Amino acid sequence: MNSNHLQGLCLLNTRPKGQNITLSQTIAKAGGRCIELPALEIKPTDGWFEHLPDMSRVTQAVFTSPNAVNYFFGKLTQQHVIWPNHIQVTAIGKASALTLSQWGIRVDKIPAISNSEHLVQLDAFQTVGNQTIMMVKGEEGRTLIADTLRLRGAHLIELAVYYRTLPCYSAHEINSLWHDDSVNIILFTSQQAIDNLFTLLGEEGRLWLCNKPCLVISERLAKAASLRGIKPIITSSYDSILDSLYIFYKQTFQKKKQGLIHGQQQ
Repeated sequence: MNSNHLQGLCLLNTRPKGQNITLSQTIAKAGGRCIELPALEIKPTDGWFEHLPDMSRVTQAVFTSPNAVNYFFGKLTQQHVIWPNHIQVTAIGKASALTLSQWGIRVDKIPAISNSEHLVQLDAFQTVGNQTIMMVKGEEGRTLIADTLRLRGAHLIELAVYYRTLPCYSAHEINSLWHDDSVNIILFTSQQAIDNLFTLLGEEGRLWLCNKPCLVISERLAKAASLRGIKPIITSSYDSILDSLYIFYKQTFQKKKQGLIHGQQQ
């Protein structure tokens, strides 16, 4: 693939502010364009630090997102709390692992596929009876990890260090999306982002959203998008987003070119 292999493609990047930059830059380098419209706003929660356990008793810690890592260790640094080296650390994915390493934290385990289902299949979480496990997460996330670890006998301490909320945009910013119709495909990396974009667009933009191709990073999100009425759905792993966009680009823009050539020949 050359440096312009996405020339003319426009992606609506709904990732939260601060987490959308790398992908947008990568797509720009490939000749494409991103419209950044974070469908989630991330904010720190209050009061969780008061529930921080005696970490000398914690055997394992699970971090479910880069946001969880940053808000947790940001607070620990502020409060001059030193992270103990004996805790076995699991990151749900590569992005969380990278963020942990940036804080100087050793990562012991990462699931092969970045989701809750594969995390609870790791050997470290099969026999956890009487272990104290700390899970650092956002509010209102999925409960699969917590439910599974408790069922297996772990003493689980959940720390919700951030929450997600609906961002505010002007009517012009929102309405221009479907009025201009310059977007070729929409990226969703969470179910709440899907729900929030429907809320932001309202009834007027619903038809546009339902008929616009979307790229999601799990089968679970594909099902959620389908239930909301979105028809063209592409499923990819997060690490394969660029490859999936290239396949979509070839299929979509090749059809347009073939249509133009066919029209010229008639």
